[in-house]
Amino acid sequence: MTRLFFNPLTGALFTLIARRRKPRKAPVNARVEAMRAQAKAQLPPRLAELAAQHGFTYNRVFIKNNVSNWGSCSSRKNINLNLRLVALPEELRDYVILHELCHLRHLNHGPEFHALLEQICPGHRALARALRTYRIDKIPGSGGPAGAGHKPSGAGSSI
Repeated sequence: MTRLFFNPLTGALFTLIARRRKPRKAPVNARVEAMRAQAKAQLPPRLAELAAQHGFTYNRVFIKNNVSNWGSCSSRKNINLNLRLVALPEELRDYVILHELCHLRHLNHGPEFHALLEQICPGHRALARALRTYRIDKIPGSGGPAGAGHKPSGAGSSI
């Protein structure tokens, strides 16, 4: 792309030639893509099942490759789930899904949110503690060593 510019201070004309760069794409990791396919096959049906079972309605579900959270819920009632959830035990997977479904009614972590979560997922605090023993960035497929999904207790990541 070529552009002609005028410098009013010097009265000079000059030409700027710029090349368009190709957008950078993250390198394709076969393990991540396999996990993404597995997540797309397993997580949306389980989300739909748990939503119907507990009377929740959501707009859309997205499978993301996040490194900082297991899931999120938007004010538009869209639910985002981390593709690495498929590497977790089923009870923790369900806990994350139920946690995000509760955000459809309470977009915060206030007392009403926790009361609702406790109602549909008794013992959710123990599950939250158990979830904090897993590190998203060490789940196989994320670049960390295989089988390194656990971290010492006490250091936590948000859901």
